[in-house]
Amino acid sequence: MKRVGIIRFSALGDIASTIPVVRACKYPPTLITSPIGQALYQDECDSFVVMRNKSVREGFRALSEIWRNHFDVIVDLQSNDRSRAMTALALTRRVNSKGTNQQQQTTKILADIAHRTDCFNPIDMSPESREKSFIVLNVGSSEKWISKRLPDCKWIEFAEKLKDRFELPFVMTGSAEELEYVQHIARLIPGKIEVAAGKTTIPELKQLLKTACLTVSTDSGPMHLSAVQKTPTIGIFGATNWIRSAPFGPWSVALFDRTYFATNHPPASSQLIVGDYYTNIRIEDGLDHLGLYLDQ
Repeated sequence: MKRVGIIRFSALGDIASTIPVVRACKYPPTLITSPIGQALYQDECDSFVVMRNKSVREGFRALSEIWRNHFDVIVDLQSNDRSRAMTALALTRRVNSKGTNQQQQTTKILADIAHRTDCFNPIDMSPESREKSFIVLNVGSSEKWISKRLPDCKWIEFAEKLKDRFELPFVMTGSAEELEYVQHIARLIPGKIEVAAGKTTIPELKQLLKTACLTVSTDSGPMHLSAVQKTPTIGIFGATNWIRSAPFGPWSVALFDRTYFATNHPPASSQLIVGDYYTNIRIEDGLDHLGLYLDQ
């Protein structure tokens, strides 16, 4: 049995997008990750090397753990300067993103890296049925990424159409720092609403998104976490790249304003400035696209 190390740090969405690749590994891998990654994968992996911070001292401590594992190959799904330095010092076979097509959805890029070894099966693209339980609305973003937030009227419009079509309750997710904004939107939209923002651990959020029958979300960690668990997911885009950051799988779709972005090309770089990115997005387009998966 081969010993496989997989490197993936960064934010929740980046680590979540790796889940289909990790699940495709033919051998139980060791995940080289952050505390967020360890929390997210605690029900998926038994072995971790956890980088608790970005200090040089912590890097060498983690490197000593990597040496003790005697990996046959390290799959560098992070592919930044820090991970490249670590894998070079690991003195074993390594693969990274060099030479891969970066103009595609993130999980596909990660799968292309992994499949440079013989340690991974094809990514599982089979859909799963969902009970008509509840709809997750993930409306928020961090203060840095306030440009991802839609005008209030769009969430009112989306919620009205979702309520009319499904007659299901809404669960509104988000972090503790997003709670005030989420509560603000919750007061505006119709229907039965539970605000879960700031109340869930990462494993609890993972389970919540897995049991939803639909997630509608800004470009965020919960959007990616929903999609990789095969929950039908509608990602709402404007300030960020909907090609690379699209939610995973045929049961997901990225919506953007085709009037504002008349050429169908995403912004050349992510936009921190708030703009009129969302006015003409129609939630019906996403529901029509996912009709096969929503009707199962």
